[in-house]
Order: sequence, then C-alpha cells, then structure tokens
Amino acid sequence: MGVNNPKISGFVITYNSGEILKTCLRSLRFVDELIVVDKSSTDGTAAVAAAFADKVISVPWSPLPTETRFVAYDACSHDFILYLDHDECLSVEAIRWVRENAGSHPAGVFRIPKREYIMGRHDDDAYYWPSYNVRAFRRGAAEFVSTLHEEVGRITGEIYDVPHDGGVCIHNLSHRDAHQWIEKTNRYTSERDRVSFFDASTPLETFAQKRIAYWLAQSRSRSDYVVATALLRAVYDIVDRVKLWEAQDGLDGDAAFAAVCSELEATYDIADRAKLWETRGGPEGETIFAAVRKEMEAFHDPLRSDRRQTSAQAAGPTVRPKPPSRLEKTLEKIRSHLTGRRR
Repeated sequence: MGVNNPKISGFVITYNSGEILKTCLRSLRFVDELIVVDKSSTDGTAAVAAAFADKVISVPWSPLPTETRFVAYDACSHDFILYLDHDECLSVEAIRWVRENAGSHPAGVFRIPKREYIMGRHDDDAYYWPSYNVRAFRRGAAEFVSTLHEEVGRITGEIYDVPHDGGVCIHNLSHRDAHQWIEKTNRYTSERDRVSFFDASTPLETFAQKRIAYWLAQSRSRSDYVVATALLRAVYDIVDRVKLWEAQDGLDGDAAFAAVCSELEATYDIADRAKLWETRGGPEGETIFAAVRKEMEAFHDPLRSDRRQTSAQAAGPTVRPKPPSRLEKTLEKIRSHLTGRRR
C-alpha cells in the first residue's frame, strides 16, 4: 500500500470463545496481518483461530487480557494497530471507515463507538449507548498499559471519537446473562491493578445508593431491561467499592475462619472432657469445672485468663472489654450445669 494506505496489523486476545471468535475474526479479515493470541483454550478456539489468522500465538491462561496485549503488540509488523476483544465484531460501516481513514486521518488514536449486548440484548435507551473505547492507534501515538479499564496510556497523538450516527460501531457480545456479568464482576474487581474512581471516605450505604441513582439517570427509559442493566452496572461499582474497603480494613477471611474453628474445637474439647469426667464418677460441680478449665486453658494458651489480662492492660484503660468468646460461654454453661447437679 502507498503512503495514504498504510498496512494494518490486527489482533485478538482469546480464550474459549467458541463461535463468537469466528464472527470476530471475519470482521477483521480486511487487515494485512491478523494475529490471534490464544490463552491455552480447551475448546475448539485454536482451530477457529488457525482458519482465519496469519499468526496464532499460544500463551498460558491468565484472567485478564491486559498483560497479553503486550505479547500481541510485539508481534505486530505494521504501524497501524487495530485490535478487538474476542467478543467484539466490527460493523460493515466500521470496516469501511477504518479502510478509508487509516492513512489519511490526522489523528493518532481512535475511539470507536461500542454497542453493548448485555443479557443477550442491546437497547439504545440503556446507560451504555453510546460508549467509546480505544481500538486503533498508530505506533508511537499510544502504548498499552497493564491497568484494567485503562489499557491504553502514554497517549501522544490526537484522539478522535468516530461518530456513532453512521452505523460505525463495535458489536460487543459481552454478557449472555446476569450470571456472566457477576462472574466477570468478581474476576475484574479482584485485579489489584485496576482503575477505581471512588471516594473512599463516602459511607458504603450512601455510595451504593448514589451509584444506583447515577446509572439509572444515564438511562433513557424505565423498561425492565434498561433498569436491569443499570442495576447490574451499579452492582459492579458496589462490589468494587466493598473490595476496596475490605482491603483497607485489613480483613482476612481465612485467618478469621481459622480462629473461629480453633475456638469451636476448644469448646468441643471442653464438652467432651467434662462428659468423660462425669461418666468416670469423678468429682462434681466446681471441682470438675476447675479441673476441665485448667486442662483446656493449658492446651488453648491464647484463651488463658492471665494472657487476656495482660492484653487488656497493654491496651490501656479506655479500651472496652471484649465480649465473652465461645469458649468462655461454653465454660460458663458447663459450670452452671455441673454446679447445679443434685448431690
């Protein structure tokens, strides 16, 4: 091609995409070099990729496409880069626009309107239309970055938003149903390097109410579908915000569960030991209780009264005493039972 018709490298990152990948790759068949980076698919994806792509690169699976884009970019031979996710397909109008403007348009970075399909449908009245994503740029005008939802950064060229009113768009078949939305929400919000724009000082309840109101306000009708998509979008924000709070608060569910299990095991040990003493005809009442408690506290050192006292003293006089633990409650129940028996 001449100066005004530069060669185009196109690429797609994929994993177990099935038949959607075929449609995606057909929409890119006009490029001069088509690359597919397959993240070790286990279905027929590799065969579909081989049928359409000039080059198929296999890499280990990873939960997000961000890092894999560096691999695809390095494999591109040409200076105009066009890329899609494996659930995205260019419209015929978008294909025509890229072919006609790749060489002559003065911009260096191009944002293409995206028609989202959530729960299998698209609705122009939903919050998501029109949305824009960078999907093409000239080498040197931008770079890929690893941050989720940012992806393209270090932009030095002019950014151009392709008008959406002429049919130019990407059809994004992103979410078949609510289940897939929730799965992606959990996966994306578990990524440490992600973009979150939320004020951590806003109370969680207020934040949730505001996000629901915000996405409803972006919608242009109140049909069940439009409202459902707005609520799903708010759910993403709420889950993201709760995970940020969880990290800031230092919550460790594994450690907390281990502590609960340890305490419960201690109460089982006490109950079993007290029952064994009774069946052996050992001493009654306070004697049994004192002996069992002494033995159990020796095995469960963190629960000893002298350790609790030391911690309370170290914390200072303004610290409120902690509520009784399960072990302490169980000890009290056993004590009441044993001391209340008839002699």
